[in-house]
Amino acid sequence: MAQASLSSGGDGKAQLAGVLDFSSVPQVWPDLKRLIEREPQLELSLAGVTSSNSAALALLLEAIQLAQSSQRSLVLQDVPADLADLAGLSNLAGVLDN
Repeated sequence: MAQASLSSGGDGKAQLAGVLDFSSVPQVWPDLKRLIEREPQLELSLAGVTSSNSAALALLLEAIQLAQSSQRSLVLQDVPADLADLAGLSNLAGVLDN
């Protein structure tokens, strides 16, 4: 089973790390959702993501949508190139850039 983690310093900054795939995304989503709902402004670093697939893209799109609908600010940082490329292939270029 793939491992992913979400850590937060409680200062409006958090980091996703590990493998974001079909088995790990459902594990990190509830914590990410709570974090977005709790923090008015959140900077989410993806620098620690070692591997990702379309499940990771779906996770981030859902997080962006939740932040927008909740009138929260979510800034993605250090988006891995392969994930940005996948967004581009899915006609979502620029969605992860904010």
